[in-house]
Amino acid sequence: MSLNQLYQDKIKQHSQSPVGSNLDFLPTHKAEGYNASCGDELEIYLQLNNHQLIKNIAFKSDACAICTASASLLCEYGINKSTTRLKQDSSDLTATLKSGKPLTLKSMECLTAVSQYPSRINCALLPWETLLLAFNNPDSLSDVNQ
Repeated sequence: MSLNQLYQDKIKQHSQSPVGSNLDFLPTHKAEGYNASCGDELEIYLQLNNHQLIKNIAFKSDACAICTASASLLCEYGINKSTTRLKQDSSDLTATLKSGKPLTLKSMECLTAVSQYPSRINCALLPWETLLLAFNNPDSLSDVNQ
């Protein structure tokens, strides 16, 4: 697999014009993630409702194209999903990238090419791992917990 295939069109599109890169809501939860192997830094912001559904999701990053694209894909996909569903989706994506298990999450299929580059797997998974941390990390600056 060539490097061009790794940075396929969908990854390029999401890294150049990321979905969720503008924090225009008051978050109820947030978390920070860091990938030591690449230097990626990422913050995930969530607005969860009382039923544990994601009302809004955004991110800020100083990260490589793969990490940025993965965060963008997550923001595009995650709206109105439950925390339970996203925990399962994160587990599925991790299993696919690390062990080659078939991916059930078709909207993330463009990330499967990353599995051929072990040093880049953590780049693709950082947004998802940070999302899981955010579920358990209420934002102390937020008065709203809707």
